[in-house]
Amino acid sequence: MRRITLPLLIAMITAGLIALLVITRPSMAPVEQAEIRWPVRVAVARFQDLRPVLELYGEIVAGRESELRALTPGPIAVVGENFREGARVEEGELLVRVDPFDYEIALAEQSAAAAEAEAQLRLKEQDMERIQALYAEGNVSAQQRDTAELELEMARAGLERSRAAARRAERDLRDTRLVAPYDGVLVDVNANLGKQLSTSDRVARIVDPASLEVGFPLSNEQYGRLMSEGSLMGRAARIFWKVGEVELEFGARIERLGGEIAAASGGVRVFAELLDTSIDTPLRPGAFVRIELDDRLYPAVAAIPETALYGEDRVFVVENGLLKSRRVELHGYDGELMLLGKAPENALADGEQVVITQLREAGENARAVVVE
Repeated sequence: MRRITLPLLIAMITAGLIALLVITRPSMAPVEQAEIRWPVRVAVARFQDLRPVLELYGEIVAGRESELRALTPGPIAVVGENFREGARVEEGELLVRVDPFDYEIALAEQSAAAAEAEAQLRLKEQDMERIQALYAEGNVSAQQRDTAELELEMARAGLERSRAAARRAERDLRDTRLVAPYDGVLVDVNANLGKQLSTSDRVARIVDPASLEVGFPLSNEQYGRLMSEGSLMGRAARIFWKVGEVELEFGARIERLGGEIAAASGGVRVFAELLDTSIDTPLRPGAFVRIELDDRLYPAVAAIPETALYGEDRVFVVENGLLKSRRVELHGYDGELMLLGKAPENALADGEQVVITQLREAGENARAVVVE
């Protein structure tokens, strides 16, 4: 009998153990993997005519304001009771008065000169009457008559010059009083008693709170959409000014467009007049405000959140627990909502549940469950 070597014995034992493990291993039944059901939020498509609201921002500007400047030079002798920053003044109210002494003297002198010229004219007229009578009798020459006529005309011209100088002196005296041209509020006040003024020195500005406007920009696209329905002139707008926790609302009407196109944005600046304002209106130029302006009308569109769109023209709806694709046409926006119209084929229908949850693996016939 041949001796079994040790390596052969080890190999035989290993093979027997492997065979035993194979025979006794448990059998694994195949497990069927459950199909994924995507939880989605939906929005119901309702097709209707919609007019979105443009939310814009702008600044209040004065519809009527004036610079108040000295019309005559001199020291300020009188300061009006309400001549101070932010004070309300009425039309015709005295603001400041330059010392009138020199102007009163000038007026008196010019008035006296005019009276003297008038007396001289009367004398020349009488002389002319006598010379005309003597010339008719042949007692004076034609040259003497012509000289008398020239002197008369010179006297008349002298009287006109004197009267003009007197009127100028009267106006200068009147201009020593600087008065409010209309009801308003004073700003940038820069004058006090005794200050020496030169002609055209600015002493204040006056703003009419009853005549306020709001200036705001429209992009080229927004301007084009609004113009598709006709002129912007007369279009209504709503102005909102937030003061702390309070928001004040004012009505407005578009009155005019800016004089040029903004080079940076390509848009246009629009000015709207605030309605029903008065001297008591708290709003002032420089206030930053929010504007609501009705956009163009979009017929037969559904307002759906932007997250619903896949690509440029596709959305998914939930139909019997499955995702189904629909074709749409994007017409515009209302804030964060898309305004979708019906495509010619495979169109979105009124009342369908549009998926607004973005799914990375969304596809036709994928299972979905609607969640709130």
